[in-house]
Amino acid sequence: MRKETIILVAAALAMLPLSCKKDETTETKPGLSGITISSAPAYVAKGQKLTMTIDVSDITRSDETKDPGAIGLYWKVNEGDQITITEDISAGTEYKVEYTPEELGTYSITCCAYAVDNSFYSCSASTSFKAIDPAASLTGDIPVRQPGEKYAQFTSGGLTWMAENLYETTSGLSYNNCSVMDSVFGRYYTYNEALTACPSGWRLPTAAEFDALGTDSGSLMAAVSFLDSEIWPYNKEVSVTNATGFSALAVGYIDRTIIETFVTGEHEYAMFWTSDKGGDLAQYRYLFAKDKEVHKGLGSPVSLALSVRCVK
Repeated sequence: MRKETIILVAAALAMLPLSCKKDETTETKPGLSGITISSAPAYVAKGQKLTMTIDVSDITRSDETKDPGAIGLYWKVNEGDQITITEDISAGTEYKVEYTPEELGTYSITCCAYAVDNSFYSCSASTSFKAIDPAASLTGDIPVRQPGEKYAQFTSGGLTWMAENLYETTSGLSYNNCSVMDSVFGRYYTYNEALTACPSGWRLPTAAEFDALGTDSGSLMAAVSFLDSEIWPYNKEVSVTNATGFSALAVGYIDRTIIETFVTGEHEYAMFWTSDKGGDLAQYRYLFAKDKEVHKGLGSPVSLALSVRCVK
């Protein structure tokens, strides 16, 4: 019985078509490569015009034995219509495209180089960004500015504090190099910058003044979301009450010794300079998303960039 079964199976296999055999007459088209597009900021304001540069100077062909003829170039937004830039890029190596997002949302700008006679596979490059409304991107327990105020304020211990991170300055760095985020998250300052960054009539708080706000981190944290993402992720160990009105946001920090515009510690840390020093280092206070206590720290006055609150 076993022998007959083997014979039957072998016979059945012999009758199957040889569908796995490669078609030796199939021709694969060569391709193009090497197109680039300049990166857009991660965040832009709705209605803000963007200019992007398309570089085709390094376009190469995978099959150097065949001339692709005229190479065309087009771009498109998301899955929208293709917009032709040129049908022969031989006359130039750089092209610029402009786009203004009129609605909130995520956008992708794609550019594509292609053989006009379709004899080569095309190549493409893209860049993406989010269009936001800075005034409405934060939701939740947001501090309210009174008429005439550039920053929302609260009072504690006989002092008036800013309830928002400082940003309206020429010094400091923007969140991930996106200036549209300045009024949302504030700017990031080194200690040396922070000493002179506060506007007229305001100053950097001392360590003792900051400590007088209390040691309960949750009383300084605000339950706020940025584009529907919680600034302070839920943690059963920390009760976010913002009882002081300080309205701290976990926007992290920048270490200029690593990458000058890269923010570290988002959704984890809120860090603020005080005016005091400790030897060659400067004192700061920070909140950690998973800890109920306000912490003390020392950092480089020239490379560590933190948030700033001013008092008067």
